[in-house]
Amino acid sequence: MHKFLIITLSLLALCSCQKGPSVGPGDEEHLASAAESDCGFIQNAYGQRVSWKKNIPVTLQLHKDYPPQYEDILKKAAHHWDESAGMTLFRFVRTENLLPEVAKKDTQNTVHWQQEWSESQKNMQGLTNLYWKGTQIYESDVAINNKYFNFFLENPTTPYDVHLESLLIHELGHVLGLKHRSTVPSVMWSVLNGAIKRDTLTTADRETIKCEY
Repeated sequence: MHKFLIITLSLLALCSCQKGPSVGPGDEEHLASAAESDCGFIQNAYGQRVSWKKNIPVTLQLHKDYPPQYEDILKKAAHHWDESAGMTLFRFVRTENLLPEVAKKDTQNTVHWQQEWSESQKNMQGLTNLYWKGTQIYESDVAINNKYFNFFLENPTTPYDVHLESLLIHELGHVLGLKHRSTVPSVMWSVLNGAIKRDTLTTADRETIKCEY
């Protein structure tokens, strides 16, 4: 059974919910598997952690609108997770494939620097779509809200500017299957306040990533 989840990071705490599947013929193998500790990961309807398993590194295609000058920041954000896991978890490629302007389910893993953004979701700094079957993620799409937010690398110019590296670390965590945290210090907190840097993985983050990778 295929599932997907939309994960957001915003100035407000938001919640995404999904309806669990009905149980029918063919589900016995899932029911027979014991539920796992979430360990900071998203879980499927049977209480099993969802991740890429051994299908890593994840190759993410950069949309043509993603600024070339920010590619190094994206790679730097990925390095935090790579270093923690002790392996390469991500690859980034510029592709000649014609990617849609808006991130959507299309069997491609993408990173979008979106100029178009719904006004009803304007508080979202970034959004990650995850799609999985069973316990296996098979697609992930990251969108950065460039319509309603300005980003900074070192020093903000206003109290509302968003630290780009911190945002990318957070969204890449979602790509790996991590959910929002609220009870421990973590880069996966749902709220990233303006002009704040949150670019160092915590002990909880490092322990979490080793549960699956």
